[in-house]
Amino acid sequence: MPNFSRRAVALGAAALPFAASAQPAAWPTRPVRTVVAFAAGGPADLVARIVASSLERQFGQPFPVDNRAGAGGQIGTDFVAKAPGDGYTLLVTSSAAHGVGPGLYPNQPYDAVRDFTHIGLIGVGPMAFLVNAQSPYRTLAEFVAAAKARGTPMTFGSGGTGGLGHLSGELAYRRMGIEMTHVPYRGSAPAQADLVARNIDVIVDNLAGHAALIRSGTLRVLAIFAAARNPSFPEVPTFPEEGFPDLVASAWFGLCAGAGLPPALVTRLNAALGEMARTPEVQQRFETLGLRADSSMTPAEYAAFVASEVARWREVIRIAGVRMD
Repeated sequence: MPNFSRRAVALGAAALPFAASAQPAAWPTRPVRTVVAFAAGGPADLVARIVASSLERQFGQPFPVDNRAGAGGQIGTDFVAKAPGDGYTLLVTSSAAHGVGPGLYPNQPYDAVRDFTHIGLIGVGPMAFLVNAQSPYRTLAEFVAAAKARGTPMTFGSGGTGGLGHLSGELAYRRMGIEMTHVPYRGSAPAQADLVARNIDVIVDNLAGHAALIRSGTLRVLAIFAAARNPSFPEVPTFPEEGFPDLVASAWFGLCAGAGLPPALVTRLNAALGEMARTPEVQQRFETLGLRADSSMTPAEYAAFVASEVARWREVIRIAGVRMD
């Protein structure tokens, strides 16, 4: 055997133990806990059950959903932050827990960026700027002009103080150069009821929760906080189209785990999310929730996205002076 061949064989044999140790262990060999930091029946829970069902089919093990609600999502999120990064505890998280939450609750027991392995995006749903269809405002430009001409601030409702609707509204009126007063409600439904009754001028909320009244002609969407038009409402313009390029805000959901998840496993899970998002049944189920299945981000892109959302909403919260007691 030529010398270079013997050396190659020797080097290859020496490398075998290292190659074997670099390979990820078989996963999963037992059930994978899928944590949701919010109560059963809510949007995060419904999304988590779609994800868990898809992962069960793809990996052949149960992915039981574990609801650990409380403290604005902090209890379940902290549980995952402190869990081993071995792939057997996952978190279906959201813009509430990993976007807005760190700015609202500065004393969280975890770092929303560093204490997690961010695996991938799951789905998004744009926020919307809605008025009563009987109001005189048919376009965003008309609303802005009326607000500037009026002697008192416009009123905008949301599903609660510190929620994405509230913060999106705070961001919007400042960018539009108008005055608005926030009216918080205990959820979207009472805010919607007061808009229908014309007790407030606007609500800023997820588009999905108001689809029925939009289609019936009871409510009108002046613009959505999105980079592109929504396929379900293609006639509705976006804020960037109306001249406000940075007014993009969506409720979003993603998958993460505790820090230290092996890169090979992160890649497998990210690919599984992509496979899920391409499934017509999943796309349809997401549409019923007013979301668009979107797992197009790589793990690195998604990690950067989470970090940018945390920084962005922390600054909005600071400027708006929002405080959670």
